[in-house]
Amino acid sequence: MIKIMHKGMSFAIIILLFLHQSSLAQAIQIKGTVRNELDSKPVPEANISVYGTRLGTSTDRSGRFDLQLPKLPSTIIISCIGYEKARYVILHIPGKPLELVMRPAAYNLKEVEISSAKHSILYEDKSYSVLDYELMDDNVALLVFRNVLKQSEFVLLGRSGDTLAAAIPPELPPGRLYKDFLDNVHYYSKAGYAWQCYYDTDSHRFDFLYPTPVDSLEKVVGPFLFRISGRLYFQEKTANGFGTMIGYYSKGKGKQFIKICLYEKKIFEYFDDQRFYLGWNGFTGAENALDSGEIGSPSEFDFSIPGDEGGGYGKNELRAHKFEYFNMIFPLIKLSDQSIAFFNFGNDLLEILDPDGKSIRTVPISFHKDHPSNDPEKKRNHSESSGWRWGTKILTDGSAHTLYTIFLKNGMVKIQKIDPLTENLSAGTILPFLFPEKIKVYKGEAFFLCKDSGGSGNWKLVKCKVD
Repeated sequence: MIKIMHKGMSFAIIILLFLHQSSLAQAIQIKGTVRNELDSKPVPEANISVYGTRLGTSTDRSGRFDLQLPKLPSTIIISCIGYEKARYVILHIPGKPLELVMRPAAYNLKEVEISSAKHSILYEDKSYSVLDYELMDDNVALLVFRNVLKQSEFVLLGRSGDTLAAAIPPELPPGRLYKDFLDNVHYYSKAGYAWQCYYDTDSHRFDFLYPTPVDSLEKVVGPFLFRISGRLYFQEKTANGFGTMIGYYSKGKGKQFIKICLYEKKIFEYFDDQRFYLGWNGFTGAENALDSGEIGSPSEFDFSIPGDEGGGYGKNELRAHKFEYFNMIFPLIKLSDQSIAFFNFGNDLLEILDPDGKSIRTVPISFHKDHPSNDPEKKRNHSESSGWRWGTKILTDGSAHTLYTIFLKNGMVKIQKIDPLTENLSAGTILPFLFPEKIKVYKGEAFFLCKDSGGSGNWKLVKCKVD
């Protein structure tokens, strides 16, 4: 078990190694490697000392070291220029070389990169915080506020960060910004009204058009994902979220479905669980529970009783099954006027479809899995091997319809490009701030909201070049 505690510029990691021990009366020799926590590269010339003694050593060019401990437990301290001090407590003799990590000191420095990614801050203000943003044509629309939303402004920035225009929203307090499938940006007030945001390039001013109730606007434009020629494409859930139906609306034809996809494996798993609980209810579950006095009614095991009355297999289990284990995602993304990308994570496939839903090609995918393929090529393209986990999001570059996905690790986000022909991922770019929010990609740059390390201060808007 590893436990990390932060304090100032240092952190401690407690390592419990329940392996074979030799005599503690003798000097103890340990070996290991020190690595950069971000990219797992070795840290050369790091100083390692045994706390309270004069014993110590340093890492070689490969980050490796040999160190003698006088006793157990012992505390070792690792220091290196450009990194935070790391403290490890060794309680037991390790059975294999240790893998120790150091965190770059840039974690606690404002405006300093934690990766080599080139980035710039488009908007930062000590008085105003960014509430929301949307990409608007080739510019960036910002909704900023101060004094607990009582003062707010709508700001338009160029992609270089230049302020093009600013205006007071038509109704306060502000809610958020919304971008529809036609790329129109709308301002939402907390009172539930929406205005389309229009920028007059000649007068360099904003107009807020067509005030409409939010629910009415979303009812009209919300169901649609994108447009190809005269068709408006949509996607609907089916079979209680275990599948999806894809289709389009067009003038003269009305509503047309072009593809239906069911996640059959999860459907079978779901019914297996139901049969198990029904069997438990019929033979032992309710009777045993009543006899033990643990519950007052067999309804917790009875599927025939509505969930809001205590039926099913308990509301917590029902929530987990419905919203976490069985809530499928099937991203549908426009690549061009001739092709659509359909991610079928249930069957581990990326399908490239034509506008009529016919398959152009099918590519097996595995980057979303916890355990990557045994294929060496796929392992090189899979981030799980270095501790990254899939972030369940597919991003697209609106200018070129390039596909990306994200991976997460300790508050960091890595964006990797997807090759739709092979499923291979690019080496990727680690965004230079922790816990970024609302990530979008446009013309090879990632835009996102973030705060300084530690989560204090105002939200700012940053852009970062991605590979």
